[in-house]
This record gives sequence, C-alpha cells and structure tokens, in this order.
Amino acid sequence: MLIQDEGRGVPVAKRIGTLFHETFALSRPGVAAALRQASETVGNKELVERLQEEENLGRNWAKAVPSYARGCGFLDFGSTHLTPLGEHVLAHDPDLHLPETLWLMHYHLSAPHGPGPRFWHDLVQRLPELGDGFDREDVAVQIAETTRTDGAALKERGVASTATVFLGSYAKSDALGPLGIVQEKENGYAFDYPEAPSAGVVGYALSHYWQGQLLGQQTCSLETLSEPGGFSSALLLGSFDLNRALRQLAQRGVLELWMAAPPYQVTRPPAPQQLLEGIYAAE
Repeated sequence: MLIQDEGRGVPVAKRIGTLFHETFALSRPGVAAALRQASETVGNKELVERLQEEENLGRNWAKAVPSYARGCGFLDFGSTHLTPLGEHVLAHDPDLHLPETLWLMHYHLSAPHGPGPRFWHDLVQRLPELGDGFDREDVAVQIAETTRTDGAALKERGVASTATVFLGSYAKSDALGPLGIVQEKENGYAFDYPEAPSAGVVGYALSHYWQGQLLGQQTCSLETLSEPGGFSSALLLGSFDLNRALRQLAQRGVLELWMAAPPYQVTRPPAPQQLLEGIYAAE
C-alpha cells in the first residue's frame, strides 16, 4: 500500500504504508529474491507470482517483499523497475550481506521523507531514548502515536503486529541484526549505538537527504545536520563520526567543508546516482 506524505515541510513524497509488511519482518533473502525477479517482470502482480513460483515464497510474504524492496530504496514505486541503487546493489552485493547495503536499507526505511513508512522514521529517532531495556509495548505506543498524528489510527492488532515486525527487522540475523542497533534480551530489547557506516554510505545518504529535505540549498550548516531529528539521527551518527565521514568525503571531492569560522558549512553533494561507485569503495 502506498501513501502520500507531506514530509513536514518538504514536497509530497511516496512512502510505503504502515501495514505493508503483511505481518512479516524484513528478511534480506526475501528482498534479494525480489531484486532477482523484478528485472524479469512487467508488473507487480507478475512479480508476486514469480516470487511464489520461482523463489517458493508464501503468498503473503511474496506480497510483502516488493514493498520492503521499495522501502529500502531498491525498487521504483508503481512498477517493478529497479532503482539505480537497486541495480548497483544487485550487481555488487546480490545476497545483501555487506554492511554498506544493510546501512542503506536502514537509512531509506528511516529517512524523514521516505520511502520507508513514517512510523519507522519516528521509531528510529526514539531508539536512543528507549535505551537499554524496552519491550514491544514501548514500540507499539510510538507506532500508535504516529498513525494517530497522520490521521490513520490502527486497530490494536495492527499496532501490535507492526511493533513485532519492526523489532524483528532489527534483531534477526538475516535482517538488519548485523548492524547491532537492537539486541534481543531475555526480558525485552536493548538499543546500542552501532559502528558507524562508511563514508561512501554517508555520502549517498546525505545526497538523498538533501534532495528531500534541503531542496535547492547549496550549503547547510554542520549544526543543522547534527541536530536531533536531522540527518545524523537517521544514521544514528554521533558528531565525531559525522565529522570524520564528511572530512573523508571532502578529501574525495564529493563536497566541501567550510570550517574557517562558525557556523561551519557543508556544500551540496552530487546527485545520488553520481555517488553509487563510492558506496562499496575501500576506505
């Protein structure tokens, strides 16, 4: 299901809807199957059928997988065309096991203007507050608040299943678990700041963020990128890791840092398609 979202001040963007998941958590093998089959199809119905027939996915899981692929930034809305990022990932990491790929899946699901669902963004912003000890109910409360704010309140069953899906997507080893953002504990879950993504991932994500949030601006203050709810929050980056990545990107000629006097400024990076080769480049 697709919804339209005003992005809190940015142009209308396409996002996957809250119940896109069909009660299934993210699975990298499932999304990888969608990428393999998408280039062979001409429509979403055919893609779902091929996922059932060629990949042996159950009907509901086969329906959810293309939505996950769209939410991760790999598949276009309204078609089965791979995005430029999806094509690049399929060529360089078809099994979706490299940390760079996992980080970009997380980023797109969490970006403030989509393509992930609104609740995913809001939850990622809150994870540091939840800290070392929270449960499904804590996550469900945030999901319920988000859907009420968006004017599309869910029934209790839908909220509960969505909370389970979100937590499973970060705790499972075949999902985003290797990033180490959420760990399952005996009595619930715990958040932990993960190892920072590579500069190539930060550069690509910043370009996507700039297109959706900063629009025609040619520069942005470092303080703005670092503020709570801003760019660094989507990638769970501390100030040190953000600054280090930006310095590396400046050395590569991707952007400029103006640090002579505050407020320090970052110049706009090239379009995301121009930064694909840097994603898997050695540091």
